[in-house]
Amino acid sequence: MTRQRTLLLTSMILVLFCCEKKQSELEFEQSIVYEIFPALMDSLQFEFRLKPPPPPKPIFNEKGEIIGTDTTGIGKGLADYEKRKAELKADSVKLVVAIRDSVYPLKTEERNQLLKHFQNQNLTLGSTDISTEYKIELNKLIADKKLRFKYLSEFPEGKDIWKKEYSFHFGGLTSLTRIQFDTTKSFGVLECGMSCGRECGHGVRVFIKKVNGKWIIDKLEETWIV
Repeated sequence: MTRQRTLLLTSMILVLFCCEKKQSELEFEQSIVYEIFPALMDSLQFEFRLKPPPPPKPIFNEKGEIIGTDTTGIGKGLADYEKRKAELKADSVKLVVAIRDSVYPLKTEERNQLLKHFQNQNLTLGSTDISTEYKIELNKLIADKKLRFKYLSEFPEGKDIWKKEYSFHFGGLTSLTRIQFDTTKSFGVLECGMSCGRECGHGVRVFIKKVNGKWIIDKLEETWIV
């Protein structure tokens, strides 16, 4: 075998190895997304028929500073909320949630939040490329039996998604980012957004970790709210 052919064969093997490694890393990340998805959806509120309980009123001092909260009358509001929540959970209405077709890149500035949150672990950010998108497989999304997911691309674009009358109960829309792992692939961070109307929604930063071989949500931090 000539030297030129040897170099060509070596190059082809290296390319194939890199492709397989990249694919296996992506498959690993996808498996984690589908694993934590049920718990993540449980933590978000897609029941648009359920209005949140009234918040306590702030108490101000003479300078206009908040010095406490007035919880008078809150008890009944919370009781009514929990009662209505139980009623809705028990009914047979299915909610359809629109999910962004693809998982999109996590913002660069968000990646360091992983080190900050798990600072006691002395982590180092993994170097896997998470700047690309990949399409979500709906058949792998497991959540509450009352929820059914459809691609966002199947709905009207922009604000029109909230104007159309559907033949099903529309529960809102959600989206996910890629996951930033540490080098040991035992800790990670991603973002998730949820909207229930043109001026209704919030986003959360999701910290995850592996415990006894299983991935769990360690904490949710709200990043924006409308």
